[in-house]
Order: sequence, then structure tokens, then C-alpha cells
Amino acid sequence: MFYPIILVIMVAAYGIYSLPEVKGLVGEIAVKFALLFLPDDEYIIMHDIYIPAYDGLYTQIDHLIVASCGIIVIETKNYSGKLSGSSRKKYWMAYRDGEYHKVYNPIRQNSYHIRMLKENCPKIEDEKIFSIICLSFGAKVKIDTKTPIVGPFRLKKTIAALNSRSYKHFAKISIIANMINEITIDNKIASGRYRKMLALRKERFRKGICPRCNAKLLKKRGINGEYLICSNYPVCKFRASNNV
Repeated sequence: MFYPIILVIMVAAYGIYSLPEVKGLVGEIAVKFALLFLPDDEYIIMHDIYIPAYDGLYTQIDHLIVASCGIIVIETKNYSGKLSGSSRKKYWMAYRDGEYHKVYNPIRQNSYHIRMLKENCPKIEDEKIFSIICLSFGAKVKIDTKTPIVGPFRLKKTIAALNSRSYKHFAKISIIANMINEITIDNKIASGRYRKMLALRKERFRKGICPRCNAKLLKKRGINGEYLICSNYPVCKFRASNNV
């Protein structure tokens, strides 16, 4: 009697979990839960921080940890299926439901976060910065890279392994964390400014003006078709597809 009801609940739960927004939320909760088990006297953890990026925009770091070994930057993705590619490729291939899909390489994305962190906070230039990619439950990875790619269950062990051969007094860890806090921006302010700047960039692009330096955009043709490039190249390296 209860089996049909249980079956309906299971199907509904699976359907809800399959939604990208729900999978992303579950993944974020799982990561935050895993990080709760890191000792408070050895690690300082920050979630969802915004720092300045190029062209007046901002970039969001999912999770950042300051530890004895240095700074650990974690990028989380709710990718699923069988993933293949390398750290150098812009896109990975994800095979699921009998089809291949392109997904953006999170290692490149995290490298950008780390670069922005270094540029905005030069006081941490002597610190080692590590990148970790944390994927959703069930993702199968075949990626050519030295960057750790783990699920939420292996995250704590991966972080502990990075930190096992280092010792730094907690007072020093706190100083580094405060330096990073100084460059972070409130997420509401950042999202508002980001939307305005993005709209301005799109309007400039529509008018044939470089979104970065306000120079004229030139139309060129390459092996992959037409593209636009800044007339101020190579000082400004803005380049984009003509159909953006």
C-alpha cells in the first residue's frame, strides 16, 4: 500500500535534485559541511567572497582557506557524468545521458581567481596558493592535471594533506586572513556594481567600442570566422566573437 507513495516521493526527490540550481545548492552545503570539520585553531575559512577583477568587474571565490601551508582556493561545480579533458583546455567534455556536452574548465576559472587575489593583495605574494576543484557527487573524472579534483567527501582529507608538512603560528594565519578581508567587497554592493558595469560593457560593445579601453573595435577574420579586436592592440588585448 505504501510502496506507490514511496515510489512517487523517490521520483519527485530525484527530479528536484536533477535541477541545476538544487544540485548546486546541495553541493555548496556539502562543501561547507565538510569544511566544518577543519580545526578552528589551524584554519580560517571564508565563503562566497568577492574581490575586484579586470575592467571594473568582480570575481567570486566560492571558498577560501588560510592555513599553515598558505592559501587554499576552492572552486565548486555541480558537473555530472564522465568528465574528460586537461588543465590547459578551455572546455572539458561531459558525457551524460548518451550525449557529450561542453563545460567550462574550472581549473582555468580558479587560476583567474588566484591571479586576481595576488594582484589585489600584493602583501600575500610570498604565500603559497593552492587550487582545489570540488565537484558534485557522482562525477567521474579523467582529467590530465596536477590540480586536486575531488568530491565533498574527500575535501577535508585533501586539505589536511596539503597542510600536513607546514607549520605557521595561528597569529600569522590571522594576519593573512585580515589582509584578504581588506580587499573583499560586500556581495550586495559587488553584484549591483557588476550588473551596472556589465550593462555598460555590452552597450559599448554594441556601438563598436572596446569595453576595456574605449578604443574602436576592428573586424577581423580568422580560421573560426569573424571576430572583433581592439584597435589599441597589443596594449589592450580585448578580443571577442562578432556575434557576442
